[in-house]
Amino acid sequence: MSITKLVLLRHGRTAWNDTRRLQGQADVELDRVGLRQAQAAAHALSTREFSAVYSSNLQRAAVTARAVADVLGLDVSMDKRLQEINVGSWSGKTRSQVEEEFPEYAAWYTEGRDFRRSASGETEADMLERATPAIDRILKRHRGEEVLVVGHGFLFSKLLQHLLGLPAGARVLGSLGNAHWSEVAFAEQATWLVAHNVDTQLRDW
Repeated sequence: MSITKLVLLRHGRTAWNDTRRLQGQADVELDRVGLRQAQAAAHALSTREFSAVYSSNLQRAAVTARAVADVLGLDVSMDKRLQEINVGSWSGKTRSQVEEEFPEYAAWYTEGRDFRRSASGETEADMLERATPAIDRILKRHRGEEVLVVGHGFLFSKLLQHLLGLPAGARVLGSLGNAHWSEVAFAEQATWLVAHNVDTQLRDW
């Protein structure tokens, strides 16, 4: 039986992660901790037999992906469709600042309701509509192989729900921490979650 394994690795920490600001598609770089997290993830994944590495083209993901790919001796294929959800004018704002503008934010987010992230942003459905074809293409190209995809927390949480056939508004899986990963396996008649929110467990930063 041919099994395809997909590992979804969230990027290392940024200064905006540390101050709990919404990033969306703002091209925020890794901070000092994030750079060390990327190296730790590279060390932890160095024994995996990945055939390819794909990444969002936003630098926080791209730098994390290159750290791992360098250890593996692989190139990184960038795909802008793997960018985080576009939060439009909310980018750079804290949750409390967003709630001042959009009081329903906390309740709707907790309930798993889909909504547009500011007037100029995306909905969850918009994000999945652009990102899912990228994942489908990766799975088709690498059937029977192990592939690493580096990207973003909200995107990956919703992609995991979609891949596992969970309802769009499900709150079953917790979110991925910085430089944590999840693994999904695919066979001809089955899809299953192998691991979720795995840490490097290297705490020397």
